[in-house]
Amino acid sequence: MTGAPPLISEMSRPFWDGLAAREIRIQRCDDCHGWVFYPRAFCPACTDRSLTWTPVTGTATLYSWTVARVPVAKAFAHLDQPILAVVELANSVRLPTTLVDVAPEAVRIGVSLDPVFDSATYEGITLLRFRPAR
Repeated sequence: MTGAPPLISEMSRPFWDGLAAREIRIQRCDDCHGWVFYPRAFCPACTDRSLTWTPVTGTATLYSWTVARVPVAKAFAHLDQPILAVVELANSVRLPTTLVDVAPEAVRIGVSLDPVFDSATYEGITLLRFRPAR
């Protein structure tokens, strides 16, 4: 792999540890019960600092996508036109990701997606990708 791996901070470590365990974990506010993603120290809805990492289903739908015909950063120059996407999980949290196992001409907004836990791209790091549901 020639691209740089993701930076894992202490704030985001539970998310990455969950992916390594093949589980998607998202923060949830203990006060207002809102979902919080990207990882942070407080709830953006009510500012409470009591957030709990909660496993969620990987069921998702495609919210938006594009094909990166030109690398978006040096770290991704080795990828041949990846499909960049935003998916919406069943709990309405939207995540940036990439789509796999699908050709760009077959991609449709609203399609059901399944998670793919990619532990082959970077040693010691599992990435969350998505593919059309089977």
